Amino acid sequence: MKEVINMKRSTFYYALVGVMSAVAFALYYLEMPVAFLFPAAPYLKIDFSDVPAIFTGVIAGPIAGVLVQLLKNIMHISITKEPALSGEIANFAAGVALMLPAVFAFRKDFKKYGVIGLIAGTLSATLVMVLVNLFITMPLYGIPQEVRWNLIVTVFTPFNLLRGAILSVVVLLLYPSMKSLIKRYENKL
Repeated sequence: MKEVINMKRSTFYYALVGVMSAVAFALYYLEMPVAFLFPAAPYLKIDFSDVPAIFTGVIAGPIAGVLVQLLKNIMHISITKEPALSGEIANFAAGVALMLPAVFAFRKDFKKYGVIGLIAGTLSATLVMVLVNLFITMPLYGIPQEVRWNLIVTVFTPFNLLRGAILSVVVLLLYPSMKSLIKRYENKL
């Protein structure tokens, strides 16, 4: 009997991760261009694909959220035309860094720690993206060393703070309507 319950939980877990990865992948393409704010980097866009990963992490744990981030980016790699993969690396790193503090806070006590977790996630993602941009994406694109810190300070840091703030607001707006679903599905795991 215990094996049947574990199999049902396992099936639910993988189904949840699969469905939410597909939703995140679809949301990856609902991009909001922000070139008017950051003309030095017109390729920067904000998408909402991290939101399903956050909710998956809240329901099924942080590893499930990381899996959603990973699968979403693997699916994106499979159909993208960019050979460098720098966008997917950056998206994965920023998404995981934003998601983990938020998930831990939400799972502990949303009312007390939810906003703090999202702020911590935004700051964490911003810091991680400083490192990813300095050591991975900018070298891949051959951006000269002397220009990198200027771009970090004037473009990438403000962009990641804005991105985190927008995604945090979306999560906070959706959470009340998702709360009953989260409670119901948490009990299945």
